[in-house]
Formats: sequence, structure tokens, C-alpha cells
Amino acid sequence: MFNSLSTLGLDAASLILRLGLGAIFMIHGYPKLKDAGKGAGQWLRGMGIPYGFGLFAGVVEFFGGIALLLGLLTPVVAALFAVWMIALIWFNAFKVKRKLVGGYELDVVLLISVLALAAIGGGVLSLDHLLLAF
Repeated sequence: MFNSLSTLGLDAASLILRLGLGAIFMIHGYPKLKDAGKGAGQWLRGMGIPYGFGLFAGVVEFFGGIALLLGLLTPVVAALFAVWMIALIWFNAFKVKRKLVGGYELDVVLLISVLALAAIGGGVLSLDHLLLAF
């Protein structure tokens, strides 16, 4: 009995994390895709980041967000987002020299969240679960 309640809790946590994180990443990625990375690309180039990185960021965030919403390859996508967040945290802390508060605290929260999601997986309400059932 306790084991099934525990599994239900993990499935609910996974669903909540997937939906929330997927939406956040899509919302952050869409504007970068919409302007083909130009606005984001110019902003990033001003900080010394190569051209095209804004569009790359948009593709990763938008389509990775869709994958999380659907629960498709959840542990893999979450782990890739963790690497992405580590890179952004490093960039913000050491290259841009932002402070944690009012700077890159959202990136830290997203890192912690995607690490948790990578650990618990997509849950029963995911395409991962459907694909593994066959």
C-alpha cells in the first residue's frame, strides 16, 4: 500500500515539474525563435558570445520545453537542460558578473528542478511511460 502511494506521489511530482518547466522553457525559447535569434543574438554578441547562439538557445529551450510537456525522453532532456543551466549560471556569474539575487537565481532554481526531474523520470502520464509499455 505504502509503495503504491509513494509511486503516485512521484508521478504527480513528475507531472507538475514537467508541465511547469516545459512551459517556462518554451516561454523563454519562443521569442528567440520568433526573431530568429536576432534580438537575443545581438544581446549575447554584446557580451562576447558568438553569433547564432541566440537562435540555438531558442531551439533548445522551445523544443526541449515541448519534450518536457509531453514527457518525451524526460530524463535525457532534463539532464541536457541541467548542462544548459550550469553553462548559463557559469556565464552569468563569471562572464557577465551578475549577482545571484536579481541576476541568475532563476537559473539556479531551474537547475535544481531539472535535476529532480531527471532523477524521478517522466511518470505514468508521459510519452516515456507509453513507449516503455510496448
